[in-house]
Parts: sequence; C-alpha cells; structure tokens
Amino acid sequence: MHFWQGLFLYLAPGGLMLAAALAALQHEGLARWLFGINWLLPPALGLVAVFLAWRFNRSRLIFGILVVLLADFLLRRYGGVAQIDQLLARYVFHMALLALPLNLLLFSFWRERGIVTGQGVRRFVFIFFQPLMLTALFGVRGPLIVRQLEGMTVHLPLIGSLPSPALVIWALAGLVLLVRFRSKRDLLEHGFFWAMFCSLLAMLAGDSARQSFLFSVAALILIVAAIEAAHRMAFRDELTTLPGRRALNEALLKLGSTYTVAMVDIDFFKKFNDRYGHDVGDQVLAMVAGLLARVGGGGRAFRYGGEEFTVLFPGKTLKEAQPHLEALRQAVAEAGFAVRSADRAGKSQSNRQKGRSSAQKVSLTISIGMAQRDAAKKTPQAVIKAADQALYRAKEGGRNRVSS
Repeated sequence: MHFWQGLFLYLAPGGLMLAAALAALQHEGLARWLFGINWLLPPALGLVAVFLAWRFNRSRLIFGILVVLLADFLLRRYGGVAQIDQLLARYVFHMALLALPLNLLLFSFWRERGIVTGQGVRRFVFIFFQPLMLTALFGVRGPLIVRQLEGMTVHLPLIGSLPSPALVIWALAGLVLLVRFRSKRDLLEHGFFWAMFCSLLAMLAGDSARQSFLFSVAALILIVAAIEAAHRMAFRDELTTLPGRRALNEALLKLGSTYTVAMVDIDFFKKFNDRYGHDVGDQVLAMVAGLLARVGGGGRAFRYGGEEFTVLFPGKTLKEAQPHLEALRQAVAEAGFAVRSADRAGKSQSNRQKGRSSAQKVSLTISIGMAQRDAAKKTPQAVIKAADQALYRAKEGGRNRVSS
C-alpha cells in the first residue's frame, strides 16, 4: 500500500495530466479538436496564471508559464521560416532546448518576491534579456554552435534525438527538482518537474500543432500545481504537515453512523517547551505528528491546535480502534525524544557528529481520550466533547494512557 501511495504522490497531478494529454493525442478526432483550440490556450492560461499568482502570491507560477509559452512562441515563429533560414530555426531550437530546463530549475529556487515589486521587475528583465542575448550570439557564433551541438547527438528510445549537453542538463534539472520535492514536499516543485518533462516532449513532438498543445499542457500542469499548493496551505498545518482544523471539520461532515474519535495530547508539553525552547517544542510536535500519521486501523490524524491532535476512525467502534491507539501510545513512549546540545550548531560534519554523541534523550509520552458515536452522542461535536472528557480522565489517571 505504501508503494502505491508513494507512486501516486510522485505522479499526481502532473504525471497523470501528461498521461491523459498523450492519450488524447492518440485519438484522431479528439486531437483534431484540441489542435483547433490551440490559439486560445496560451492567452487563457496566461490570464488564469496572472490571477492565481496575484491572489495566492505565486510569482514563480507566472515566470514558469512565461518561459514555457515564450519557448512555444519562438519555436513557432522561427520554425515557420525554416525554409528561408533553416540555420536560424535550428539555432533557436537548440538554444530553447538548453535554456528552458535551466530557467525552470532556477525558478524553483527563487523565493516568492511578488510580481510588480522591484525584484519581480528584475526577474522579468532577466527572462526577456535571454532571447536578446542569444540573438546577438547567433550573429557571432551561430553556425559554429549549431554544428557542434548537432555533432554530439544522442539517440534515446521513446524520446528521440538530443545533443548530449542538452540531455545532461535536462536529466540533472529533473533530478534536482525530484530531490527538492522529496525533501520539501513543495507541490509547485512537483509541477515544475512535470512541466519540464512535458516541455521536452513538446520540443521533440515533430509538428507545430502537437508542440503548441503540449506546451499548453505544461502551463496547465503548473497552474494545477499552484492550486494544489493553495489548497494544502488552507487545509494542512504547516508545522506538522497533518491536515488542520478546517480539514477536520470537513471530514466530520462525511462520517457515517459508526465512528470513533480520539483526542491526543502530549504530556507535560508546556514544561518541555519552557525548559528546552519553542524550536525544540516544534520538533517534538513534528515528531509526534509523524507517528500519528502512521496510525493503523484506517485512522486519520489531524492537528487540532497547540499540542493536541485528533484521530478519526470512520466505521470503527471503540473496541476496534483501541488497539491501534494503544500501539500509537506505546510507539511514542518508546521513541522518546533526543534533545541535541548547542554543540550541534553549524553544518560541519564534526559538529553534527558531536551533536549526535551529546544528545540527551528525554521521556516523551501522550495521553489519549476516545469516544464512539452512539444514541447518547449523535453529533460529531458531542463525540469530540466526550473524547475530550476521556482525555481529561487519562491525564488525571497518571498520563501515558488511553481512556474511553
């Protein structure tokens, strides 16, 4: 199950959108209709991107879509004059092939600095300066650059022929984006990866209609990634990455007639926070949240507020949910928490080794109160209140226990 969840995490939504687009192109009638609206897609997607970037402070979305659509425009503009100046068309193709992945990779590192700010204007200048610079370079070294790049062509199955420098750039850029997504779980990074791959397929499509359509799909992937990122900000807790209170309220509306609610609280968290500091307290919350996210029995964990969490067990009775909550309580108690010393400061290998050796492991436990919907507790709010009262009894009974 974890394998399929991980696979879906890396494919959705960008990979699935690209697969759907490629499947649509295999249907002759549908492909013809899609090619017929190619002229409408770039301006429509551009307007949507501007709105989302303004509304959700996603300037990277604008810059990413801008370079994708600019590459499409330049390739169509100069590819159309191939019969007149074939050298120029080949030069534009190779320069776009080299510049596009580097731009998308760079944008993934940029912080959100706004669109009409000084930093935003400088970034627009940077983007539009590149075609001017490459045009000037064509007058000096254009033929030589084209001959050298075409002399280093590598043939790849299913993709086509690429100059080896371009192949290295695309592969490294894609790898870096995947690594960044794995470490940061930034959905816009995920969008940049799939938009980059879709753009590569667009450049190797072979005809202008397919090329323009796939570039539009790349822009759409970035837009959907930005929407997904905004949704995550609204429904997920930033510190613990668990779904937040708003997501909990929506989940409560979808429960059936049988379910169990558990309220989870970290024991003595305030004293722990006061003694070791808020930064360490945040690490404790994140660690406990990670264990909560792996609770069994079909349970779903949510950040309720402060050091308190909620676990829902849809379709489960108290008797069915309790073993999983006991296992969770035991896992937290056995894990404890390692408080690293101040010697760990800095990024050198020696400091990290010193920090590990001088870490102080402290006891960490949780208390859990649980309640089930029944004739006396018919609403989710009533069940949560009963679980909260059970949590209070667990605290009064000595903590580190499950009470119902």
